[in-house]
Amino acid sequence: MRQTLRFQETLRRLAMIDEGFVECRAGLGLGLARESVLDPKTAALIQLAASMTLGSPAVCLEWSTDRALAAGATEDEIADVLLAIAPVAGLSRVVNAAPEVATALGYDVAAALEEPIGP
Repeated sequence: MRQTLRFQETLRRLAMIDEGFVECRAGLGLGLARESVLDPKTAALIQLAASMTLGSPAVCLEWSTDRALAAGATEDEIADVLLAIAPVAGLSRVVNAAPEVATALGYDVAAALEEPIGP
């Protein structure tokens, strides 16, 4: 593979969070710890909270939200994670993350904000 194609493939796979690629090439395991007292759903919600607290980009928030849903978290539990971390992470981090998490849940916050509020 030519050098330019290799760097392009690397960047593409990182941008899409190709778990297998990241684990193999970077040696970074993205799964849950092999031995943990946390159930997968709780661990996934904590990972989502950490991503929001760090101000992670949209693709990471969507990936973390998808993992939490796959682990059995509900939309309400995911939304409550934002409320739970607000005192520690700060309102600006939560406000920044909310639209990206909403998109991952199939909810368009921007469109909802444009709708008129009832009487």
